[in-house]
Amino acid sequence: MKPRSQIVATAAFERINSRKTSNSTEENKKYATLVHKLPTMILQNGLAQTTGFLLSKPKEPHFQALLSDLQAVFVVINHPLDINKSLHENIIESDLYKIMRMTREALEIAGWLRRYVQGILKIGPDGNLLEECVIKQEVQ
Repeated sequence: MKPRSQIVATAAFERINSRKTSNSTEENKKYATLVHKLPTMILQNGLAQTTGFLLSKPKEPHFQALLSDLQAVFVVINHPLDINKSLHENIIESDLYKIMRMTREALEIAGWLRRYVQGILKIGPDGNLLEECVIKQEVQ
């Protein structure tokens, strides 16, 4: 039996690792920048507003990718979601206790996604590759 945090970490790893080979570097940079901002967005605006914001950008594939990654990890951790509704609809139709629980879980998921973006995709918060950041620091 795995600890819950290990289940979340494994699910987040699989989502980020699949992005490594399937997407272009530019698309991964946009996605990584958004992932780095996700915990702050959730804390400042709330989970419902954050998922609503991600939904409001249907022409931006990195917004939709992050939303689908969040939902996929929620499903893996066996969070009781109505499969006929989107993650956002599940959130806004929840009671206070459930929203608080989902917010806590979303922050944990966002933390793991951010760690793996840095570790696997090697992209920092500014959207630059981490190797480029090290080279720039050495030159200065």
